[in-house]
Amino acid sequence: MAPEIPSLLLAVVAIVCTILLLGITKLRRNSKGIQSFPKDVVLLHHCGKGPYVPSLSPFIIKLETFLKMAGIPYQIVRDYKLGPKGKVPWMEYNGKAMGDSQLCMEYLTEELNVDIDDHLSTTERAIGTSFQRMVDEHTYWLMVHWRWAFDNKKCLKQANWGLLALSVAKYIQKRATYTQGVGRHTKPELMNILRKDFRALSNFLGTKKYFFGDKVSSVDCSIFAQLSQFLWHLPESEPNIMLKDEFSNLCDYCERMKSALWKDWNDNVLFPAKDT
Repeated sequence: MAPEIPSLLLAVVAIVCTILLLGITKLRRNSKGIQSFPKDVVLLHHCGKGPYVPSLSPFIIKLETFLKMAGIPYQIVRDYKLGPKGKVPWMEYNGKAMGDSQLCMEYLTEELNVDIDDHLSTTERAIGTSFQRMVDEHTYWLMVHWRWAFDNKKCLKQANWGLLALSVAKYIQKRATYTQGVGRHTKPELMNILRKDFRALSNFLGTKKYFFGDKVSSVDCSIFAQLSQFLWHLPESEPNIMLKDEFSNLCDYCERMKSALWKDWNDNVLFPAKDT
């Protein structure tokens, strides 16, 4: 049986748009960044504000949280350009362009001799690395698949994503999650997998203020960034409800991180929370 015309047309449009996006990506990769570099100031290349979190990308939140945590001067550049690795976020520091949030953090730690993990033992650093890998390389993909396969796209629409952009992005992201693996799971399977990630985080956090006690560390950047999307950018979704109902200590943790490090939170979201 021949495929339905609307489905076939959408697939053709998606493929054409993907080719165009790849072309734009290449041009943006090859485009020059900021021509005038403020000395010793990180230029953090960003995309648009999110409705309730400063970005729809957890990796932008991760890197900016690190900059705040480490006290490194930075400026936001909302130019929608892609970095050396064809992604956002990316940064420029004294003329050097770098991509990948984790690599940017590691570079600045070494270059500026700023170690926000200096209070951690060798064992704690190893545990932190394991949690960072889990949330950035696994929990993240669960969020992405839910956002594009099951969510009502409310936050994306609030961020002014049009119908064509939503359709093309959905096609691309669902293919990406299928290739990665999480996109092959049913909704109940996905929820069960996500619950195990949340439980691991919740059990380790316990009643501590931050993941390793009273002082923040680099792993908090990753964990806060990933959880922020479930807590504030998937409103009323099943993962959001599960997080609030079953893992309240993670929600409290996110609020603490936001209050401690993001004094300018409301200035960087599209819909600031009203004072109560």
